[in-house]
Amino acid sequence: MFKSITNIFSSLGSIFSKKGSSSSASPTGVGGTNEKKSFFGKLVAKVSTGIIDSLSKYSVQQEEVVGVDIGPSGIRLLQLSQTEKEEWIVEKLTARHVDRVEDIKVSQGPFVEAIKIGLESGKFTTTNAAVSLPVSSSIVKVIAMPLMSDLEMKNAIEFNSLWENLTQLPGTIDEYSIFHQVIRKDSSSNMMDVLFVASKLSDVNAYIDIVTQAGLQPVVLDVKCFALRNAFETMALPNIAQKPMAILEIGSHENYLLVLKGDDPFVSDLFLSNADKAILGVKQSDTLALAPIIDRYILQIRQNLTAYQNRFKSDKVDSIFIVTDTPNSEMINKVLSEKLTDLTVVNFNPFSKMQIPANVQSKIDAEENNSSFAAVTGLATRKLDIFGYYQKVTGVKNINLLPNREGVKSSIKNKFISGIFAIGISIAVIVFGIYAFSSYYFQSSSNQEALSDYDMLKMEIEQLQGQYSALISEKDKINEQLKLSETATTNQNIAAKVLREIAYQAGFNIVLTNLDFNGQEKYEVKGEALSDADVIKYITRVKETELFENVVLEKSSLAQEGSTIKKFVVKLIIKPELINSQLVEVNEEVEE
Repeated sequence: MFKSITNIFSSLGSIFSKKGSSSSASPTGVGGTNEKKSFFGKLVAKVSTGIIDSLSKYSVQQEEVVGVDIGPSGIRLLQLSQTEKEEWIVEKLTARHVDRVEDIKVSQGPFVEAIKIGLESGKFTTTNAAVSLPVSSSIVKVIAMPLMSDLEMKNAIEFNSLWENLTQLPGTIDEYSIFHQVIRKDSSSNMMDVLFVASKLSDVNAYIDIVTQAGLQPVVLDVKCFALRNAFETMALPNIAQKPMAILEIGSHENYLLVLKGDDPFVSDLFLSNADKAILGVKQSDTLALAPIIDRYILQIRQNLTAYQNRFKSDKVDSIFIVTDTPNSEMINKVLSEKLTDLTVVNFNPFSKMQIPANVQSKIDAEENNSSFAAVTGLATRKLDIFGYYQKVTGVKNINLLPNREGVKSSIKNKFISGIFAIGISIAVIVFGIYAFSSYYFQSSSNQEALSDYDMLKMEIEQLQGQYSALISEKDKINEQLKLSETATTNQNIAAKVLREIAYQAGFNIVLTNLDFNGQEKYEVKGEALSDADVIKYITRVKETELFENVVLEKSSLAQEGSTIKKFVVKLIIKPELINSQLVEVNEEVEE
């Protein structure tokens, strides 16, 4: 829809330019008029360009989101954009720390204030927010179930029978916000795999309240581990979906391992005691205190990697990406690399392939490690998708636990359409005003030019009138000469009729100058006329006399250079039955 609008308005300038170029071919045109029309063409093009830019900006703003990652120690805000070559650009970035809060649901105030300050200092251009939920507050499963149609599945969900039978959630199903998507169907086994993601409404609403109080409108609510996966979209890795990948978050708040290949996620919590988390959260001078914690951690990692391979019959994981919010990221990576010798340990840097302005780079450098921005980067890649462009996107790239997500999408879509409609009315008024003014101006200029050419047109008319009088005089002479044909003998009756019709059908705008006859059936008529149209009309009238088998215009040209009089040659063939009739009459006279 938007492209159609763009094409329409980008054509307006060329329409006016075409008007100017066509008028330049007129014999009475004046160069100044073309310049004026060119000016108005440029004006319309400039206005159209401004309108298109406004529409484009308005459309993009409706689809943009700001990623919002909320953790116990602070918040991170990020807004991205893409170039035409699909290269990512960091547009806005803010990170603000707060005194550690163990229960975000109870102490929302510090986070609300931090987001408000971050939005203002970062000068963010959209209020649409994609927000992360902790993995510890979410349930993620890939459920194998009998093959069902979309309608059957919808009906089963509406009657609250599907998830109760397939999952064993703590509490009732009404206490959860649920997202599901079919990620695979196998008709041969009559089974299908469904990605099931759920989070308690109490947790979901807590994060929604924080963001809403800060002045943002949540449009996407994603689980943090999947936001980390989406951050890889900024790195343009060619084989990202072909091999299993592992993402490990280790820190003072959440600890889990995400392993996935394509749309099959495997998420497992990794246990760390509060004492271990406290050690990780404080800057350590060496690896002495970290080593035993990492040893216990590695044991759980290997167990879960083995469980993943056994369950999904997948290839071996050969790389693991580390994400952490601790000040000990370098030492953690070092110890993990020394212990996990069969794996490539990578400190995940989501900005490695992005374009970063200098003012944003300084904010990134202020953080101890870039991996702490991984989740908010993945959130910032999400799109609101109010027109459903990404309906075919499946699995972990499309998760949204916002309870009223369809209502929010519909509301923003209606707002967008209303805005486009209002802009369209404004555009129509502006364009109509320009068109009306330019039409009046062009017509006024044209009238002035017509008046200035009046004397020239008057002389041309007088010249044509003189030529017309000469043609009438010539016609009268020919008519006098043709009267002699009325005395023709019996065997000349047909010829007399032919000559009479040739002369009679000439009318007022035709002068016949010569007539040749071959003695049998062919005549050649030469003459002059005021215009080609008069010649055509004359030929048409001759054809309608029903005397001739064929009437053909052999030649038509200007009588002389600088004149508008047309010379022409017409060949006529008498119908065979009329010639035979003439011969019969002659034979009968001879016998008598």
